[in-house]
Amino acid sequence: MAREQILVSSQGFIGIVDEALAERGLSRRVAASTSHFAALAYLLKGSQRLATLPGHAARAIAEVAGLVVVACPLALPHYPVELGWRTGGQPDPALEKVREAVLAVFA
Repeated sequence: MAREQILVSSQGFIGIVDEALAERGLSRRVAASTSHFAALAYLLKGSQRLATLPGHAARAIAEVAGLVVVACPLALPHYPVELGWRTGGQPDPALEKVREAVLAVFA
């Protein structure tokens, strides 16, 4: 809580961490916000700031940027994974195969 943090959120103002902290009557100091995990290496490198993100993304970014990954001390809810596609128009066989493969992974 003492360190400034980088917010990763598609909406840019509040994230899952802020919601979990608010439930406990806490808040964090957000130094910057990004909607893309890829920007974190540049925003974190050489600073004392931190960011909270899914483990697989944290490990990948840490590996290429020379950063350290630590477990999140705050219990966070899981976030949904959603798949959307167009139902009208001419069906694309390639996209249908991708859709089937994605659904097979999560079924």
